[in-house]
Amino acid sequence: MNIGGLDRRITIQRPTLSANAYGEQEESWATYITCWAQIERKPAAVEQNSGEQIVSVNKVVYNIRYSNDSKATQAGFRISYDSKIYKIIGVHEVGRNERIRLITEIIE
Repeated sequence: MNIGGLDRRITIQRPTLSANAYGEQEESWATYITCWAQIERKPAAVEQNSGEQIVSVNKVVYNIRYSNDSKATQAGFRISYDSKIYKIIGVHEVGRNERIRLITEIIE
């Protein structure tokens, strides 16, 4: 992996549960790791059927360096980058301990 291509500073967040004033569980987001990333390809918008509606889905693929922390990243976590939030829908290890590919959808 060419580390010169890691030119985006992203924050990976994980969901946490905490009790509110009424004792109900609320989901919030906590910073898991902050790292340098590369956008593998430009954001792509596609249309999908959701029920009887056609919705637009914007997908972005990020590559990050492999580490003990990054290898534990899971689908369901999210990425905060450039004032936007991306839901991680897939995590793939590329090579042998080389990099992690994060497939995301932008949340609008």
